[in-house]
Amino acid sequence: MSFPTAAIHYLPEAYSLGDKRIMGRQAAGAGFLKALAREKPERLFCYTPKREFVDQFATDIRRSGSDTTTIEWLPPPAHRRLGEPGLLYLPDPGLSQYAWRRARHSPRAYSLCGITHTTMTHVAMGMLSSMPLSPLEHWDAVICTSLAVHKSVDQLLSAQAAFLKARLGARRMPIPQLPVIPLGVNCADFTFRAGERERARQMLGIDDDEIVLLYVGRLSFHAKAHHIPMLLAAEQASKGHKVVLVLAGWFGKDATEQLFVRECSEFGPSLRRIFVDGRKPKDLKAAWAAGDIFTSLADNFQETFGLTPVEAMAAGLPVVVSDWNGYKETIRHGTDGFRVPTFTMPPGSAEFLVERADFGFDNYDTYTALTSAMIAVDIPAAAAAYAALFANPDLRRQMGAAGQTRARDHYDWSQIMKLYGQLWTELAARRRSKVEGTVPAGMVRPDRLNPYTMFKAYPTRTLEGACVFALGEGVDRKEVQRRLSAESIGRAAQTLTKPQAVDGIVSAFEKHGPSLSMSELINHTPDIPREVVDRTVMILAKCGVLRLLTKPHATPSASSP
Repeated sequence: MSFPTAAIHYLPEAYSLGDKRIMGRQAAGAGFLKALAREKPERLFCYTPKREFVDQFATDIRRSGSDTTTIEWLPPPAHRRLGEPGLLYLPDPGLSQYAWRRARHSPRAYSLCGITHTTMTHVAMGMLSSMPLSPLEHWDAVICTSLAVHKSVDQLLSAQAAFLKARLGARRMPIPQLPVIPLGVNCADFTFRAGERERARQMLGIDDDEIVLLYVGRLSFHAKAHHIPMLLAAEQASKGHKVVLVLAGWFGKDATEQLFVRECSEFGPSLRRIFVDGRKPKDLKAAWAAGDIFTSLADNFQETFGLTPVEAMAAGLPVVVSDWNGYKETIRHGTDGFRVPTFTMPPGSAEFLVERADFGFDNYDTYTALTSAMIAVDIPAAAAAYAALFANPDLRRQMGAAGQTRARDHYDWSQIMKLYGQLWTELAARRRSKVEGTVPAGMVRPDRLNPYTMFKAYPTRTLEGACVFALGEGVDRKEVQRRLSAESIGRAAQTLTKPQAVDGIVSAFEKHGPSLSMSELINHTPDIPREVVDRTVMILAKCGVLRLLTKPHATPSASSP
């Protein structure tokens, strides 16, 4: 059975790894696209505003192993065609605006499917909290990448539900499906050939008797994992061992790099340190191949799933991670490695930080830094975990092998895509079922209300069938073109009307004039869509080609000459 057809909302930034900044959501997006290509779907739609993006999408799909998939461009203005694929996949949880566009025409035309990444930003929280207020249906879904994320989304939606109940007496809050599907890795990318480990260690200048403690990820003490707990624990556990700390990632600022170098020396003086540029694929692969133990003591709220521990398991490395976010589900404590306890403030604490961020006093980086400063990792427990693995090569091999099997069986993209396929098939079945939705077709988004509706009290009158027009004084075809060619009119005319419509309307007045009602004009231009006739009449009236008669014209009698 072929993989379900879908439209992919494609903006290159969301699916490609840059050479300057590599973010987790981009790594996840790139992995998803490669995995989708390997499923070799018969047909994919590229939902994107630019033709050049379609070409890039097609190149990405071909390079990832699918040269048989038919790719079609579906630009946003043609969104009604989304019924052809039946599903639009978005690389974020922002489904609401697309649900409103769909609701104008047919809520059952297609399903929407998004995914969570960082959920701490105001933008992400806004996307999620707006779901109950938009026409999303039970045939839509937002994928939560971990149970921890699902619980945090549930907290947010519970707060929204409490408000809606208090404010409006709401007794139900329709939301899309919230399935838990983890991110995946391509395990084959982390399988190393014989001799590759030795060559990698030689390349990095690591001796045979040294133990490599490896961290991979953005080197940010406030947005990823604070380095001081790792350094203190590793320093304590390293006594009697030759430990090399390999930090493979990238720094957002030079000042951050200088801080890391300085504090690594201060808090891990006996640890030999090697910094590897994780943006360079060759160097990053060498870091993975050279590692003995992987660690990531994530300690901030913006982390949701955590892909690097799964990559470490795929590489056959035992892991030491914080008992935090998605790590709680991916790493089995005592089997694949160790989860180090964490603790933080109780719910509702430090509300003044929420207000500072809301008022714009603190930017997102500062907000993340201040909140993460009150999240602590159990440093003695981390030291004990490091010590157990430093001292026991057999335990390292045992846990590494267990993790590698787990990664292959549960987190390889080939397994994850099965879950995507099942979800998309289920959403299609829900959409086709007789179970009622929550909103009828034709609903309009209140904060995008049509201006001609919202401001209908402004004009003296509005265009209707009884409106009677005549050509302006002294207007002939040459004058029509002169006025429509005026720069201030022409740009709008190019968008709002067509030359054939202008010609048809002018011809109608020449043949049937001197005055015509809108109803008569529509009858005389049967090949022009009604809406185009209306728009053209208004443009022609705007520039004086047509004038609105204040009194209805007299209908000629049969005896009139």
